[in-house]
Amino acid sequence: MTSLTSSNSSPSRGVWSSASPYMAPPVAAAAAIVPAYYDMAAKSAMQKGLPPPSMTFKAAVKGGLETAPSVGALVGAQMVLQGRVEQGLAKTFPNLFAEDSKASLTLASSALAGGLSSPFVAVYNGKTMTPPWSVRESLSKFSLKQAGAITLQETCFVAGLAAADPVAKQMKQTLGDNKAVDYLAAASTGALGSLAGHPGNTALTRWQNAMAVDSLKTLSLGSLRKARGNAVFAVAYKLGKEALYSTAEGEN
Repeated sequence: MTSLTSSNSSPSRGVWSSASPYMAPPVAAAAAIVPAYYDMAAKSAMQKGLPPPSMTFKAAVKGGLETAPSVGALVGAQMVLQGRVEQGLAKTFPNLFAEDSKASLTLASSALAGGLSSPFVAVYNGKTMTPPWSVRESLSKFSLKQAGAITLQETCFVAGLAAADPVAKQMKQTLGDNKAVDYLAAASTGALGSLAGHPGNTALTRWQNAMAVDSLKTLSLGSLRKARGNAVFAVAYKLGKEALYSTAEGEN
C-alpha cells in the first residue's frame, strides 16, 4: 500500500487506498440496487398476492436511485461487518472454525451480521412496497418475529455475496480462469442465497402488511423474481467493487 507520506503520491490518493476496503462495499451496493430495483418491488407485490406493479423504465431507475443510499449503507456495513466477524471468529475459536470449515465460518459470521442489521433491513424492505414506506412507518411496525425472519433472510443473502469468490475459485478449476466464471459464480451464489432465504423475506413482507403466513406455497411467492434480482445485484456489486478496488490498486 502506498504510504500517506510518500513523495510519489498525493495525500488524497493515499487516503482512498486506505479507505477503499470500507468504502467500496457501500458504494458498489448503492450502484447495484438500481438495475435490480424493479425485481425487488415486483417480488414484494407478489408476496402479498398482487401482480407486479406497472412501472416505466424511468420510474424503476428513479426508485432504485432513491433506495440506493439506504441499500449502500446497509449492505456495505453488512459485508464489512461479516468480514471482520469472520476474521475474529477464526482467531478466537481456531479449533471450532478450522481451515476446512470455511462454510460454517461464513454462515456464523453472516448470521451475526444479518441479525444486527434487522431494523435496517425492515426499513429497506419497506422501500420496496408500492408506494414506498417511510422509515418511521417501517420501524413502527417492526417486531421480534420480523427480526427472526430477517436474520434467516440476511444470513443467506450475506453468505451468498461472501461465497462468490470462493465458489469462483472452485469453478475455475473446471471451467478455466476468466472473468465470465467470476460473474457466473456471483450470479449463482446470489440467486441461491436469495432462494434459501426467501421464506424469511416473504414472512417479513407479509407480517409488515399484517398478513398471515399460512402455507409453504405462500412462502414461495415471488421467489424466482427475487432470485433474478439478487443475481443482477450480485453481479453489479462485484463489478462495482472490482472497479473501485482497481482504482485503489493504481496508487501502489
